[in-house]
Amino acid sequence: MTQIDINYSLSIVIPAKNEAENLKGSLPRLLAVVANAEVIVLNDGSIDDTLAICE
Repeated sequence: MTQIDINYSLSIVIPAKNEAENLKGSLPRLLAVVANAEVIVLNDGSIDDTLAICE
């Protein structure tokens, strides 16, 4: 993937409930493409490792 290098502010909001397995792969790929983005994961009471993956 190619990293986007543009001067702008970008916030990405991801709702999540028990999405640890999906976030484990998608967050690093997302940040590789849009490194300067603010990524907010809204954890809706997950009982899996969603919080640990986000930290």
